Amino acid sequence: MDVFLVPVSATDYALYCEAEALPEPDDQTARPTLWARAVRVFRRVLAEGEEEERRKSTDAPPPDRGRLRRWIARRLASAVAEQRLLWRLRHESEAGLVHPDDVSAADAIALTHAEMARDYTRHVRWCVIDSLLAIAAIPVALVPGPNVLGYYFLFRAVGHLFSARGARHGRKDVTWHPRGTPHLTELRAVLGAPPPQRARDLIRIAELLGLERLTYFINRTARYTRGS
Repeated sequence: MDVFLVPVSATDYALYCEAEALPEPDDQTARPTLWARAVRVFRRVLAEGEEEERRKSTDAPPPDRGRLRRWIARRLASAVAEQRLLWRLRHESEAGLVHPDDVSAADAIALTHAEMARDYTRHVRWCVIDSLLAIAAIPVALVPGPNVLGYYFLFRAVGHLFSARGARHGRKDVTWHPRGTPHLTELRAVLGAPPPQRARDLIRIAELLGLERLTYFINRTARYTRGS
């Protein structure tokens, strides 16, 4: 598994990975029924959302899913794309760390640990918030049917819990194998280019790195960084 330390501004970095595998549920033998239900809902909604993202506009939608349910599932699947990195890390003991070649290996690991410490705090906070909202939505979640409100908060709570575990594991238990690349160093310079040139260069760098969704990630994360 390779994780990329991606520049998103002159001084800021974000971790990126195109891990596609669905997160495996934890052992549920000792879990309460509500937790097992939350994990099942989480996996179902994510699968539906990714199916919607792959479905062509000319394909007929599944007959058992309304337009609102498909739209929410698609939005959720898109929103959690970045969390797949942390979900995947829960089960890894070693990982590659691809970083700009003008950053030392030691600094790259330190930046990665700092980013995961921030991720852990953020996901724990949101896990608590969404868990409380999921509890408040239990009467809706137990009603047969789409249960849009119920599975939305269950999905978010479980996703943030998986992410918090992945961030803690990545910071404390994963052995990182750093390697520098000039493509990520070039990417930092490209961020300040005029929009047309920037768009072309981002596509080119993404192709060189073999990352299909890097351009979308950069544009979204760079906007967030400028606005924070």
